[in-house]
Amino acid sequence: MATQIAPGAARGEDVEYMSGGRKFQTDCSILRSTSNYLNSPLIRDLYCNEGLRLSGPDVITTSLIPQFYDAFDTLRDENSVARMFSEDAARRPELRAWLDERYLRNVTLDDVRDCAPGTFGAGVRELLDAGFQLQFAHLGPAEGDYDYMRKRRAQVHDFEHIVTGLKPSMPGEIALFIAHMTNSCRYYQPGLAKETALVSSFLSTTWVLRTALHYPEAMVAICDSLEKGAQLGRAMSRPFYMEKWEDYFDWQLADLRAKFSYPEFTDFHGDWDWVEP
Repeated sequence: MATQIAPGAARGEDVEYMSGGRKFQTDCSILRSTSNYLNSPLIRDLYCNEGLRLSGPDVITTSLIPQFYDAFDTLRDENSVARMFSEDAARRPELRAWLDERYLRNVTLDDVRDCAPGTFGAGVRELLDAGFQLQFAHLGPAEGDYDYMRKRRAQVHDFEHIVTGLKPSMPGEIALFIAHMTNSCRYYQPGLAKETALVSSFLSTTWVLRTALHYPEAMVAICDSLEKGAQLGRAMSRPFYMEKWEDYFDWQLADLRAKFSYPEFTDFHGDWDWVEP
């Protein structure tokens, strides 16, 4: 005779097993934890909104990114980040040279107007002709190494799509997030890798969840993007933003990828043109 199990009994056993029999309780009358990030009402609200919301005409894909910086900047230990940059620069002379130079350059249509078809510069020209605004407003002096890294990364973000061949779509963006996370973990010490790739960690996890919840038809491409992003990150010898890409406008893209040993992606799965409605 089959044994009947009371409703909820199996779940109770799962809870007992997974929690190790521990009960969670607090004597505090407000929400507190051992995580400074969980203790932040701004981050809790932002993470839930970015991961669970739908996209729409009032809140597009990138609308909440400025709020990310507002929320996380308050918790960054600037002295610790500066120390880690100094430590990593001491063991990586090319990083020291890059930080000291503080290279920034504005790019206009005149810089790429005459670039031949198939070149990196031609790809930049296509973006400009299509109305894209490259993020070259970030030209002011940096307040420190971290601030410079963030400025330069924002400057060359649109270059990433052209050089890597990963489209400016949801799968393409997520692939670049994963590439940054993978490469940062290989290049910097763990604490600095966390800080330099934190926006990628935040957006990749929330955007994957949001797509899985509301747009499951796009998940084949999203899963493909996770794989390709990790492959690209392992191939990169150092972060993308450390290169002077403006020196390569006349290079054919295939030659440019070969120079930096970037994969030449051809086998794409799912709809890599997909963007949120």
